[in-house]
Amino acid sequence: MRRHLLSLIVLVVAVVLLGLALPGLRMPPAATAPEAAGHRPEAGATGNQTAATAQTGDIQPYFSRRDDPRGAVLAALGSVRSSAVVAMYTFTDHDLAAALIAAQRRGAAVSVYLDRSQAAQKVSVARELVQAGVPVRISSNRHIMHNKFAVLDGATVITGSYNWTHAASQDNDENLLVMHRADMAQSYTRRFTELWSAWDPALTEALKSPLGPSRRPEYN
Repeated sequence: MRRHLLSLIVLVVAVVLLGLALPGLRMPPAATAPEAAGHRPEAGATGNQTAATAQTGDIQPYFSRRDDPRGAVLAALGSVRSSAVVAMYTFTDHDLAAALIAAQRRGAAVSVYLDRSQAAQKVSVARELVQAGVPVRISSNRHIMHNKFAVLDGATVITGSYNWTHAASQDNDENLLVMHRADMAQSYTRRFTELWSAWDPALTEALKSPLGPSRRPEYN
């Protein structure tokens, strides 16, 4: 009897000791790798990134003296098929003027709206455009018509600080945006229509005559 009691006590002690040892034998949960936790994509992140990429893909920025904004404008004008409207504060780049004239000869409807300063500048392309048959109007704003934009084929907008001059391309720090956005093209076209109706008939008519010899020094 005493032997059985001793065996029972030993068994109970063994069970207690085993119970105390079990927590230490349990495997810890697998740790999440820090790099995986930090880079886990959120729900829908892939779709949002695609949409953002698609949106920014419709707009190309160019910066003078680093990129080639002039080349971007020339390329865009070279692909014009149906229409081109231009509102420009200073327009002295003859190559860009030639590209507009070429677009008109391809059958595109071209219109150019310029600041009042262009009526008296010898280096302005205003008279060159008029002689080629391109409709040109001079702003009636007594201050400054400072817009610098073009809408091509009702779908592409070119805008920014960039005047269509060689100085803007070679010397100045300028920016240019080419936006292939129909909604933006509609907004800019509406504004161009408003500007086109606010013109100075006398200065516009003067573009048909050459400038007199006594003029202040010109700049490009």
